[in-house]
Amino acid sequence: MCDHCGCSTNHHHGSDDIPQKQRVQLEQDVLAHDKQHAESLRSKLRKSNSYMINVVGSPGCGKTALIAELIFRLKEKNIKTAVIEGDLATDNDAKRIAKTGAPVYQVTTGTACHLSAHDVEHAVEHLGASEETLIIVENVGNLVCPSMFDIGESLRLVCLSVTEGTDKPQKYPVSFREANLAIISKCDLLEYVDFDISESSQMMRQIHPDLDILQTSAKSGLGIEELAERIAGLCRKEP
Repeated sequence: MCDHCGCSTNHHHGSDDIPQKQRVQLEQDVLAHDKQHAESLRSKLRKSNSYMINVVGSPGCGKTALIAELIFRLKEKNIKTAVIEGDLATDNDAKRIAKTGAPVYQVTTGTACHLSAHDVEHAVEHLGASEETLIIVENVGNLVCPSMFDIGESLRLVCLSVTEGTDKPQKYPVSFREANLAIISKCDLLEYVDFDISESSQMMRQIHPDLDILQTSAKSGLGIEELAERIAGLCRKEP
């Protein structure tokens, strides 16, 4: 069986077939193009005193519920928000966010497993967000691909729910290494699941020693106010 794609052939027709020089050059070209879009968008946002948060996490980890609660708390702190929703299909999450009253734009990726800076740049244009706006991006549900792509954010937040398993940081280390803040969500369910917060947090810090970790529950409100205050503080400090 092929180690790269799982087909029945014994021929490994993946990246090993490509000479090292060609493989590295292609990867650099692709990532360089994406980074240019990310830097361009970040610059545009700074000029309008706006900033962006990139929320990544597995499907069903509670990203949408967390964002909805944050919008209400941030509104109380006079921080204007807008949301970009990324999903392979449907606008279900966008409809949920729309109920908060915040402007929201849906990006339907089809088969793409992450949002790119180019996707987000177009979404920001469609949102028509004015100056001094916090744009919250809910990336496509995935702990792998989104971690590799800068979308022009000022803060990357990784969300891990207690229903997913203690060892997720070890399985998907890049997502935690690249994040600025880790959220352990759905903590209201701790008594019903086998999840060790201390052990999972230790795993995260083995990957990223300075990672800030916060326990939350969108249902009970645990940690939401603290998270909103941290985000508000970031917004106030952004140049």
